[in-house]
Amino acid sequence: MDLVRVRRLLAQGRAVLRFADHAIIEGRKDGLTSEDLEEGVFRGEIIEDYGMRGLLLYFTRSDGIPCHIVLEYVPGTDKVSVVTAYVPDAKLWQSDWKKRKRRKRT
Repeated sequence: MDLVRVRRLLAQGRAVLRFADHAIIEGRKDGLTSEDLEEGVFRGEIIEDYGMRGLLLYFTRSDGIPCHIVLEYVPGTDKVSVVTAYVPDAKLWQSDWKKRKRRKRT
């Protein structure tokens, strides 16, 4: 996904940002607002690329809380969706919140 293009489409009003129910529910569990999610779309850094349609973005709220959102866009449509949003778990993510910890083999 071309994040610069998606952001441009949103800024120009040529695409609409939507929040999946799952993103709202999971985000609220972690204290995230729709404003936080929108900020993440425009300020977030790509940390995982899921191909043509999806990205995992990382951003830090103004209060220092790290956040992740999964963004989806199907080229040729006018909808951009935040699929899920959460505060990353320190057990699963390295201290920079940008890389997953490797699982220990047993």
